[in-house]
Amino acid sequence: MEYRFATDEPRGHFASGRVLYNAKGAAPFPVRLADEIVQRCFHYLEERGHSGPYAIYDPCCGSGYLLTVIGLLHGAQIRAVFASDIDESMLETARRNLSLLTAEGMRARIEQLRELYEQYGKPSHAEALESAAMLDGYRACGTVESIEMFPADITVGSPEAVRDSGFCPVNIVIADLPYGHLTGWQSGSADPAARMLDSLFPLLRPGASVIALISDKSHKLRHERYRRIALLKAGKRQIALFEPKGC
Repeated sequence: MEYRFATDEPRGHFASGRVLYNAKGAAPFPVRLADEIVQRCFHYLEERGHSGPYAIYDPCCGSGYLLTVIGLLHGAQIRAVFASDIDESMLETARRNLSLLTAEGMRARIEQLRELYEQYGKPSHAEALESAAMLDGYRACGTVESIEMFPADITVGSPEAVRDSGFCPVNIVIADLPYGHLTGWQSGSADPAARMLDSLFPLLRPGASVIALISDKSHKLRHERYRRIALLKAGKRQIALFEPKGC
């Protein structure tokens, strides 16, 4: 895949477990790839006359790492963040990560890291404090008005928390679909990805919404209610961008 928007630069400040919180069983995600995908979504919406800030939703959020990275990098383009997962144990880590998009949450994390450094004096804690200061600079440029997290099985219907919010239709849905040895679908559906797309459809508006799905190459990323506008390959991953079809 050719990177059109995200530059090749050091991104160690975003390393999971340094400032952002890590969760056991959570799959890692490359920061530059996340940056590129969301900027392609921005570009799609801007081409159709919809400028930001946008509402973004990850229905398979896991630890919230992907959304948090996007929110820190592009907070000026995001007004609302929705995060859900069927695994409620993961949502606690997602809450802590997404709190870093707020002044209070980032301040608490910096204080926690400072206490660790004062107590143990480890170089890793000093590096984490340096990274936290850098990420706080990103955060300060953001305009996120609302952050909502909730447990949901996206394969069984549209979440009320999104549907009944003041930020529907959602402009961007981004999801790293469960695959591999670390994560897997917990749905009872025979085709959970298709059921997820069915559930998302009422939350979107043709011409004003875009979906980015990331998966391994075994998934057949198509759906009759959506038009696939791009299919990208990045290592073992594929990324499909969809727009909902009009009525």
